Amino acid sequence: MYVFSDDFGLPVQLTFDPDEYRSHSAGHVLIVPFYQGKLLFTRHRSRGVELPGGKIEPGESSLAAAVREVYEETGAVLEGIERIGQYTLSGGQRKDIYIAKVLTYEKNPPGADVQETVMFADIPRDIKNDEQFSRILRDDVYPLTLERALRHPFAAHSGQ
Repeated sequence: MYVFSDDFGLPVQLTFDPDEYRSHSAGHVLIVPFYQGKLLFTRHRSRGVELPGGKIEPGESSLAAAVREVYEETGAVLEGIERIGQYTLSGGQRKDIYIAKVLTYEKNPPGADVQETVMFADIPRDIKNDEQFSRILRDDVYPLTLERALRHPFAAHSGQ
């Protein structure tokens, strides 16, 4: 388990241990979607560039919320998705972390809060001081999750 402070100075706990995250239900999801070896981001209208994610709706499973949020925020249709971790913010808010393999996506997704889907030539790694990224990505969740996600088969470029 990793323990650190977020960009607001509040405590965060992050785990990639399935025994740990399977024993706690989450209210939110964060998705790390890969398309042909590149990471798919969304540009939120007010917060900036971030990974897709959001709230789990009443009666919805964490997995269903992850699939829905990726579609709403990137227009992506997935060919694979897997939960890889969970983090807890101060106040007890938990977010399940998923990695996904994208089959197709839309440049201009259907969600009202998003401006566009964003893909960089190279996957951004050090974003803590990059103003184009949302503050919610500027803690240790992103680099620690990215390190783990890049080792997953979903991150591999499948070729043309």
